[in-house]
Amino acid sequence: MKLKSKPQDFRVQELLAEGYLEKRGRWRVYRVTKKKITSFEAARMLAELARVEPADVGMAGLKDRQGITTQYMSVIGGRPVRWTSSELKIEQVGFASGPMTSGCSEGNAFEVTLRNLTDDLMARVGPALEEVKQHGFVNYFGEQRFGNLRFGQGWIARDLARGDLESALKNLLCGRSAQDDERHKAFKELLAARWGNWRACRDIAGKFGAHHSVFEVLAKDPEDLLGALRRVAARLRLIHLYAWQSHVWNRAVEQYVHSVTPRAERLYVDTIEGRITFARGALNADPAFRNLFRLPGAGLEDVAHARQRELFVEVLREEGLRPDEFRIDGVGGFQLKGEERALVVYPRLLRSFTDARDPGRVTLAFELPRGAYATLLVARLLGQSPEPYAPRGFEGSGGGGGESGDRRRGAPDRRGGPQRGRGRPDDDEDDDFDEFADEEPERPVERAPHGGRGPRGERGPHRDRAARADGARGPAPSARPAPADAEPSNEGERGAPRTRAPRSAPFLPPGVAGSASRARGGSGGAKSKAKKTNKDKGKPVGRRKPGRANPKRDE
Repeated sequence: MKLKSKPQDFRVQELLAEGYLEKRGRWRVYRVTKKKITSFEAARMLAELARVEPADVGMAGLKDRQGITTQYMSVIGGRPVRWTSSELKIEQVGFASGPMTSGCSEGNAFEVTLRNLTDDLMARVGPALEEVKQHGFVNYFGEQRFGNLRFGQGWIARDLARGDLESALKNLLCGRSAQDDERHKAFKELLAARWGNWRACRDIAGKFGAHHSVFEVLAKDPEDLLGALRRVAARLRLIHLYAWQSHVWNRAVEQYVHSVTPRAERLYVDTIEGRITFARGALNADPAFRNLFRLPGAGLEDVAHARQRELFVEVLREEGLRPDEFRIDGVGGFQLKGEERALVVYPRLLRSFTDARDPGRVTLAFELPRGAYATLLVARLLGQSPEPYAPRGFEGSGGGGGESGDRRRGAPDRRGGPQRGRGRPDDDEDDDFDEFADEEPERPVERAPHGGRGPRGERGPHRDRAARADGARGPAPSARPAPADAEPSNEGERGAPRTRAPRSAPFLPPGVAGSASRARGGSGGAKSKAKKTNKDKGKPVGRRKPGRANPKRDE
């Protein structure tokens, strides 16, 4: 059984909170549709087109680069933007009185196509759909959250909590993975062989072009491991922190689900992070939980429920820690913060579609609240994790198991990505655990012409950097934009249903709340009446006056 064999097999549509879009406001709101690129890169492209800083772009969360995803981004100031290419489409849909943040999203609508299902799995889908519609499913964190295991780095945050700073740094920089290409494999082997000789490691890192500043700190002061860790990209530190915190939550919840579910009702699924247990029927959870299971903060000080605290204490004992040691002090970006997390989630509009021409194929359509993972719903329905999970790119995309262009395109800019609304990466996103992501030069997507230059024969921004990119990344995409009305390519897609406009309904058990009907994802303002010409396609649209928007044109 295969998931994400092709980009069109995984579609995500962000659901805006009602009332966020307005007819007027200081922030422009854009609908951004992307294919096989990260949310960070799409936001940087939007910032570049709008002529603003990346920090001026707001978004509610991250979306998986391995598919065709649609989300909303806000920009304060700058120029209006309209852009269409084979990988990215940006269109203004309205205005807002504040930036796009996590609170502006109600969740995501998914359309997931599974291929090569056996007869047994096909027979399982129908009954499992009815079970999940009625009883929901346990809201575990998905495999996307645990890329540290795919990249062979282990639990960096756990090493830090134990006070083993050197092991944390070494595992982060030298952890080996089957996904390493020859170049990165050789780099890690050289670092590991000379570990402790910080001047030699600094020279190796300088030649490779990654982590030079980390070893520069150690070369000056071999005892300053904290200073070296502070040189690791802040986003990477946060991702490793969330990975371990999520692992602790998953282990505690798995123990609880196992303990309250009769043997005959248990459904076991093996994942990269360990075995998880689902209940086929309703989960017999303590009503005092109110369907919430605390994501623990530092020292478990915020875990009020005795049974939940008892489970976390047991998990930490297995991790080699006491409850008071569940904290990381002295390293910025590693501060544990707790929050409530739903124990069971209830998908909306869950349905399946089959194709008589392809008996082993099924398409699932559904909506999930923020923080819930589509791959976990698939695992619950089929009784197994979808495989293969390909974090570096789709099968047949040319990326192979090495340093694919898809993964390189996901590398964040050294200048930093959007800051507003970033927060915890909790959407169904393939978090990038690549320890070299912040060090390698990025390969840009199809860039817009800069500074009013002509669309042909001119260099776009960062073109020189792209020319120096590693040859393994493949040829850079054409800088010539697609027609303005073109949609992201859906080649090879036949018979797959389009996700209908979702209806509004709370993510609650059936019968708890009523339903209402409203359109989502539509335009918050009237369409632009400005005449489009060929020279406008793929280029930012200027204003009559830079300091004042034209409401007839921009609303």
